[in-house]
Amino acid sequence: RADENNLVVKNTLISRLHARIEYRKGNFVLVDQSINGTYVRTSSGEELFVRRDNYPIKGTGIIGLGQRLAPESPDAISFQCEE
Repeated sequence: RADENNLVVKNTLISRLHARIEYRKGNFVLVDQSINGTYVRTSSGEELFVRRDNYPIKGTGIIGLGQRLAPESPDAISFQCEE
């Protein structure tokens, strides 16, 4: 939510510094730092909830900060990681 972030999503469920994505040893990792957590839904339909933890991001899917989101939601963050 904070303006100094690289990606800013304005919503009351989102923390100012909600989460970040890091590149570690050839993999992308979602690092949640929030109170409300982060939802990750993969293209296979698997849904995970991450709160104050790490999750390796692979394949394609969407990220919902603080809430479950449909892919067409304007707050949904789409990802695609190719090997």
